[in-house]
Amino acid sequence: MSDTTPPKPKAESIPPLDNTDVEQEVANTIGDLSMQQIMDETQAVSVNPTDTAGEQAKGSQPPTHIDFETRRGRIAKITGDDVFVTLTGIDSKLQGLVPLKQFERPPRIDSIMDFVVERLDEKEGLVHLSREGAVGAIAWQQLARGSNIEARVTSTNKGGLELEIAGGIRAFMPASQIDLHHVEDLKQFISQKIQATVREIDRRGKRVILSRRDYLEIQRNRKRDKLLKDLTVGQTRQGTVTRITDFGAFVDLGGLDGLLHISDMSYSRIEKPQDIVKSGQQITIKVLAVEEEGKRIRLGLKQTAPDPWQSLDARLQVGDQVTGRIVRLENFGAFVELEPGVDGLLPVSEISWKRIGHPNQICKEGEVLKVSVRQIDIEQRRLSLSLKQVHGDPWQDAGQKYAVNQVVEGKVVQTTVFGAFVELENGIEALAHISQLANSRVESVEAVVKAGDTRRFRIIGIEPQDRKISLSIRALTEPLPSGGDHGSTDGPNSADSQEASKPKQKPQKRDHNLKGGMGEHGGMGMGLGNLKL
Repeated sequence: MSDTTPPKPKAESIPPLDNTDVEQEVANTIGDLSMQQIMDETQAVSVNPTDTAGEQAKGSQPPTHIDFETRRGRIAKITGDDVFVTLTGIDSKLQGLVPLKQFERPPRIDSIMDFVVERLDEKEGLVHLSREGAVGAIAWQQLARGSNIEARVTSTNKGGLELEIAGGIRAFMPASQIDLHHVEDLKQFISQKIQATVREIDRRGKRVILSRRDYLEIQRNRKRDKLLKDLTVGQTRQGTVTRITDFGAFVDLGGLDGLLHISDMSYSRIEKPQDIVKSGQQITIKVLAVEEEGKRIRLGLKQTAPDPWQSLDARLQVGDQVTGRIVRLENFGAFVELEPGVDGLLPVSEISWKRIGHPNQICKEGEVLKVSVRQIDIEQRRLSLSLKQVHGDPWQDAGQKYAVNQVVEGKVVQTTVFGAFVELENGIEALAHISQLANSRVESVEAVVKAGDTRRFRIIGIEPQDRKISLSIRALTEPLPSGGDHGSTDGPNSADSQEASKPKQKPQKRDHNLKGGMGEHGGMGMGLGNLKL
């Protein structure tokens, strides 16, 4: 029978991780201790004492690894407490001898097994063998850096996992090599069988370093290559959320990570990604883009649901009054959510008929209100809304409520270099020009009126169609052209208004030929030419 040695497992290519960090982590955890010392391994694997003695006699340095000499043999016979073995690859004059107690049960004659050579006794023609340690020796011979093996987690220590592999060989796995991502609880792996890659072998120190991360990287790369061939834009796939950032979340598609941007999570406005997804969550997403040979993959979550804007024109028309909720306030207006995924802009100029500086003077976030639809642009996904149109235009009947020469009371809401704007009622403002603030020259508007003042004015002009009313303080002290009560504050039917509305009478033209009642020549009525004495 020929001498055959079991083939070593094929080694995988280890991903290019930072070996310096791993070695430093191992050094910090176990230092120079062997796995036997760390894990209280009590039995060492046997070595060939003859070879060891020979090396010591030569005064040479110890070998860099233990050379386990194993031989395969056939059980020849059992005599008393001894088992005789016919070995392969050794002089046929020599017979192998193994103590029977090293077998769990008496071996079957002609069965083939592996043994470790303990010593050679040429005088007696015997090769003393050991069944104990043979399995471990074979296991050590089969180990190769980069090979994938199965190991059972036996316990944890301060820096990682303690494991046992085939043949009773103990191994260590640093915490950083357990998974592709940081693992907080190491005890969850105890008693589990896991696949790992051999990262380091020190046969002399009986130290084996394993990496599950390397193994997962290899499997991930295989899946990645396959996934890249199948991945196309428009596909709907399952993924796992692996990491969440301020701008979105990264999703593992099964070998490739894609970015799910916050803007592609929901048709509704959201503040942060955590409102929609959580780490570890399984989600259904759509592939939006694949760039740079799979290095950049853009994913969408909202795209797996119907777009509310696509059918909006069937539900909403210009002029409709609808109910919405204010979701955000800005200097230029308020954003109002009409339905999930459909927001409209309420410009600050459309919030109130009166002048306001900021939307928060009227509105607040979360408030529900009725608005009117002013414009719809489906293509640009824009809606323009109005709140003031819902309450009606106060200028519509301004011509019936106000008239020229009417005295009114109003509040100064703003002053400028050319005059003051006065609020007569909600939504109606009038202008008092600087030239109408006093009888004398006014250098500054605020020398006469200030914002917040409530004053009396006389209307000196009104143009409802142009939304203009002109006021005057000076006119309060000036007589009306046809007289009247300067202090009247009544409406268009007041005495002031009636008097002002009467047509002016033209003065009668005198006849220059009129003569005095006492004669033809005037001059006191005396005609002296006819005077008789």
